[in-house]
Amino acid sequence: MPTASFSEAAKVLGFKSRSTLYRLRDQGDLAAYLRPPASPGGAQLLELTPRNLPPLREAVARLIRPQANNPERHRRPRTDARWGVVAGRLTEALAGCGGLSLCDAEAEAIAAALVPAIGEAFGFDGLELLRLALVDQGCWLAGPGRPFNEEKEREWWSEWGHWEPGEELEEGPFWENVGPITGGMMGGIFWGMTGPTARELHHQLMESIGEVERGARWDPIRWDTESARSLLDDEDVAAGESSNSLPELQRLNDRGLLPPDLQGRMDAALAAYAAKGET
Repeated sequence: MPTASFSEAAKVLGFKSRSTLYRLRDQGDLAAYLRPPASPGGAQLLELTPRNLPPLREAVARLIRPQANNPERHRRPRTDARWGVVAGRLTEALAGCGGLSLCDAEAEAIAAALVPAIGEAFGFDGLELLRLALVDQGCWLAGPGRPFNEEKEREWWSEWGHWEPGEELEEGPFWENVGPITGGMMGGIFWGMTGPTARELHHQLMESIGEVERGARWDPIRWDTESARSLLDDEDVAAGESSNSLPELQRLNDRGLLPPDLQGRMDAALAAYAAKGET
């Protein structure tokens, strides 16, 4: 009788993912249809038309049909259906390691434990690799990047800086430490960040988070337009007489997002600066 992997069976049955089949298997509903892997360490298979049993399609259809009077439906904890997809992916990945089979709840538990476990074992480097792997999939993690472990923190700072656990600092010294540390870790243009800059960055970030939560959205065209307009409305800037504003004018001009009328004013202002030999 023909057998199929869970992925193949899901396609035959018209499912978008394997999660339903994995859930039914984990509940024990597909025991009669399960067959051993085709090779050592492989994944379990499903028999599509076993002898003396209804075809798999009919059996699954009956199993997933709503059962209004089935008390088990109400006793089982509700799990986000997407964890079934995760469980399927993990199960396939583990096929070469003994064929461990996971249910949705187990996959959810692994995900909850994964970040702190990697943080404890590999520290920041391991979590950074995990973050980048998720970014490659188009996913960004919010929240703190690594769990706190005082022993590992002290070990790291013994090489990279100075560690004083529990030491309270006043406002000024606090930010004077935060600035260089943040700049050093972020690198590039952030190197040499001062305490006041770090404090302003912190407050700006907190404010931006609040604005987005309340409904604000980033529009680069509108942002550049209003930035350029606020500068060019200053008579000194429009006449090319404010050297401090020139770098920002050039940056806005190079981005090429200004509407035609404002671009004309920008061209005139830059020409005025050029006439004074400032470009």
